[in-house]
Amino acid sequence: MIDLNRLQDMVVKGHIETVIIAAADMQGKLFGKRVTADYFLESAQKGIHACAVNLVWDVSLDFQDNYEFCSLDNGLHDMVIKPDMSTLRLYPWCEKTVLVLGDLQNKDQTEISVAPRTILKRQIQRAKDFGYKVNAASELEFYLFKETEDTLREKNYHQLSPLFPYPVDYSINRLTRDDRFLSKITRHLTMAGIPVESIKGEWGKGQYEINLKYSDALRMADHTAVYKNAVKELAAMDGLTATFMAKPVTDDSGSSGHTHISLWDLQSGKNLFYDPLQEHGISNTGRYFLGGVMELASEFMLFYAPYINSYKRLIAGMGAPNTLTWGVDNRTTSFRSDGKEKSMRLENRVPGADANFYLVIAACIASGLYGIENKIEPPACTTTNAYNLSNIGSLPLNLMEAVERLDHSERVRALLGNDVVDHYLTAAKMEIQGYLSEVTDWERRKYFEFI
Repeated sequence: MIDLNRLQDMVVKGHIETVIIAAADMQGKLFGKRVTADYFLESAQKGIHACAVNLVWDVSLDFQDNYEFCSLDNGLHDMVIKPDMSTLRLYPWCEKTVLVLGDLQNKDQTEISVAPRTILKRQIQRAKDFGYKVNAASELEFYLFKETEDTLREKNYHQLSPLFPYPVDYSINRLTRDDRFLSKITRHLTMAGIPVESIKGEWGKGQYEINLKYSDALRMADHTAVYKNAVKELAAMDGLTATFMAKPVTDDSGSSGHTHISLWDLQSGKNLFYDPLQEHGISNTGRYFLGGVMELASEFMLFYAPYINSYKRLIAGMGAPNTLTWGVDNRTTSFRSDGKEKSMRLENRVPGADANFYLVIAACIASGLYGIENKIEPPACTTTNAYNLSNIGSLPLNLMEAVERLDHSERVRALLGNDVVDHYLTAAKMEIQGYLSEVTDWERRKYFEFI
């Protein structure tokens, strides 16, 4: 990471010319501006303006004028990206460039409650009020295609060529063959202050997974946003396309966004989830946290699976969970405990790689703390194949059901605020409306000749 004094020195020596000032939008994508380093040092470190529409349009920048936060009626006003100087880092795949992430504020310097980073910071503060530090880690899978933005459109996103045409799960041979690109990702992320733990092949054709080293919750969300942005940009620079869609190919595996989380005592630095004297090595605190996460999982589902496509990953037998189950090192369950002592953590296996991880981690913290406050016990540990169980609770299996669960959740509204819940419900309802009004290829194949 870079402090202000070092940046000033690098600018004077001509090593840095550009500063990217960015924030996370509703989808977790980065938006902002590139400014000259001189202008940043002179003025922009105090903040830059960006249109508030960045917090209301969808993933493809389609704007619907029905949000309370920003609309034509209020003139599509500006908001401020206030740089968090602790996030200042090299952006090594762009020459003489650094990146700083920022918090979103109103012009009067008050925080914007519906901004993803704000939502997460509020839950981190709640944890601190309990005496907890939250650590987290993300495991995101993605697909690589031998396509450019031009060939994608020429093919109308059909019959795309994956980077490799066969499953390579854990294959060292394939990792070596793709070393030039994969090593570039690792090298650049490391230079940007984002430590990578490992890279592995996945089951899907052209699918990889990169695991980032755990850190505190806010830094982890920041790292995940930069990581996703880096993979997509570096792929494009190599004539490839990377996608974090949860289910980009019908007959291939989905891309998960497994999220690991643990609570640590602020005073002693002890992992509060581990207790060797308790069953499965899980402390009372860890057990109640798990109970809360599971209790509210269906109501928070919109944050774990925010799009129509997200739910096409959650099909039994395809490596993604859809039941309200947990187990010890059991990959068929939605939630998993693993590790011991310092490595003891809970894994939420529900989110896809398409999720906004500021919101994912915020949802985990909010529901986990709710569980601790109310001493919620999780259901019995699942020791068999969770897909074969009957008479157990299931998660919402489509976006419409997830919207319904969140809309009527008094508990989530109390934890996050009505303004936050209503804002993200509006986005989801627009997603549903857009999907239902579109004539799809599936419909043409199904009906065109036969009706």
